[in-house]
Amino acid sequence: MNSAKFILRLSQAVSADMLEDLRAVMPADATQIFINALEEDNHTTLECVQSDETCALAASAIALWRQLGHVHHIIWRHGWETHDVTEASQQQLFQMLQQSDAIMQIN
Repeated sequence: MNSAKFILRLSQAVSADMLEDLRAVMPADATQIFINALEEDNHTTLECVQSDETCALAASAIALWRQLGHVHHIIWRHGWETHDVTEASQQQLFQMLQQSDAIMQIN
């Protein structure tokens, strides 16, 4: 049985700023990291097991890095839906990450 997951796709610039912090706070057994050095917009993909803990940690990191000016644009995808959620609160980011198969593109 597969666990529910969410995906964070980081641009090369965001990855350079956030990846080490995400590695430090996200449980290693709940996260897989894939790096595509040839792709600038989808440079790093984090596939995370969906739990309250991982969703909360990811939402907190995204909100913090956005506040520090390292995140400029966030797109949320769920099924056929695509929304610009750049201005979403930390709580809203958390709720979006809890949607099954959610994808966040972070630039």
